[in-house]
Amino acid sequence: MTTMRLLATCFLLAVLPFSSARADEKQPPGGFTIIHPRDRSPMVWVPGGSFLMGINADTAQKQAEQIGYSDYHQFAAEESFPEHRVFVEGFYMDKFEVTIERWKKFIDAHPGWSQGDGTAATSTPTWVGTELKTEHAQLPIAQVTWRSAQQYANWAGKQLPTEAMWEKAARGTDARWYPWGNDKPDPQKHGVLSMTDSPLPGVRPVGSYPAGASPYGCLDMAGNVYEWTSEWKEPYPNNPEAPDSATLLKEWGHRFVALRGGSFYHTRHSYRVSKRFGFEENETYFHVGFRTAWYPPAGFEHAKHAALPGPKGFQEQK
Repeated sequence: MTTMRLLATCFLLAVLPFSSARADEKQPPGGFTIIHPRDRSPMVWVPGGSFLMGINADTAQKQAEQIGYSDYHQFAAEESFPEHRVFVEGFYMDKFEVTIERWKKFIDAHPGWSQGDGTAATSTPTWVGTELKTEHAQLPIAQVTWRSAQQYANWAGKQLPTEAMWEKAARGTDARWYPWGNDKPDPQKHGVLSMTDSPLPGVRPVGSYPAGASPYGCLDMAGNVYEWTSEWKEPYPNNPEAPDSATLLKEWGHRFVALRGGSFYHTRHSYRVSKRFGFEENETYFHVGFRTAWYPPAGFEHAKHAALPGPKGFQEQK
């Protein structure tokens, strides 16, 4: 009997999710904002718990018709089938996409850094050099590879979000279609979005569309630039269309890394919070950026790192 109890205990420890914070520690409310101690980025708290991830065919068809398609296969909604419940531990997510200003801090800390693993056309991010113009500082860094985004996250003591972390931060727990709710995307209100089939000319400074905020206060989770996650894009378990889809079957085997959030260049089909996209790990383009996530260590004093109200919404702790 003792052996069986020991085996059962070991099994439970193996399957329970890891958390860097103790269960009895007081957790902040959703949306609580801190300034991260390393890269000084505003980060919002996403509470632990379960949420509905992905989408089912009925909802996908309604979304298709809302934005002018006759069938959900026209924007590959089946890549996000089925809707399923997922549990995540509480974590912090960058309020904004990583900006050129923040990227410069990483570059300054690594003299001689080179992306190196991109193609000849995309081996250099959208900003290089030593001088940073004021008008460029709050633009999202783009044209970074998956490895480069991981290098930044490691330097900052953070990580790229998993797909589940990204989607929880974007949609909360009410299964909404977009970060702001279920309303049709409005380019004048919700973000750097194109609701035609023509791309926009480029990015805007992060946080330019506060009405497009997610339930926890993350901005630009629809449009501006795509965002790398930490995971390979492969069909979800029990996807009912995967066995008969040549496209989905080709995604097995760690071929593509999952990207989320759409971009100014990919148009109306790309802004749903369940939308999945992917590139090869060394592939990148001018509309691909990232944001980071962070599990605070046990004993982290959230209040001591709280963001303070300022003229632009936040200012760094002194």
